[in-house]
Amino acid sequence: AVVSTQSTGVADFGCGDAKIAQSVTNPVYSFDLVQTNDHVIVANSNKVPLGNKSVDIAVFCLSLMGTDFKDFIREARRVLKSKGTLVIAEVSSRIPNVTEFVAGVEELGFKTLQKEEPNSFFTEMIFKKIKPKENKGLFESLELKPCTYKKR
Repeated sequence: AVVSTQSTGVADFGCGDAKIAQSVTNPVYSFDLVQTNDHVIVANSNKVPLGNKSVDIAVFCLSLMGTDFKDFIREARRVLKSKGTLVIAEVSSRIPNVTEFVAGVEELGFKTLQKEEPNSFFTEMIFKKIKPKENKGLFESLELKPCTYKKR
C-alpha cells in the first residue's frame, strides 16, 4: 500500500524505534526492516511504500548501513517533493572524504544547505532537492566504510 500525505510529511529511513515519529506532530513514515513498535512500517529503505514526491523531509540518522546505501538515497529523492529536504547524520569515520560524499549527493540532484561536524564522532548534512547535475560518476563512486566498534 502506498501512503499518501496531506501536510508536511517526514520519511524516516532506517528508523529503529521510530523516535522521530514519537517526538513531533508531523506525519512521520518510519521505515525499518524490523517492526519494533506500532510506529514502524516494515520496508527496505531501497523501496518504501510512498508515492513519488509525497514527503517534504527524508531522514537518514545512522541508517546508511546497507551495501546498497546509494539506492536508499535514490529512493529518498524519489519520495521527496520538489525542494524537499534530505537530512543525513552519519558516523564520521564511515565517510572517507566528506567533500566527495557531498559532491556525489549533489550530483544526484541536491544542493547542500548545511554540512557540520559538531564533534569528531558525527557528520550532519542537510540538502535541498533540485534538478540533477551532469552525471560525472561521483555519486556512483561513493563508498562508506563499515562501522568499527572499540572495546572499552
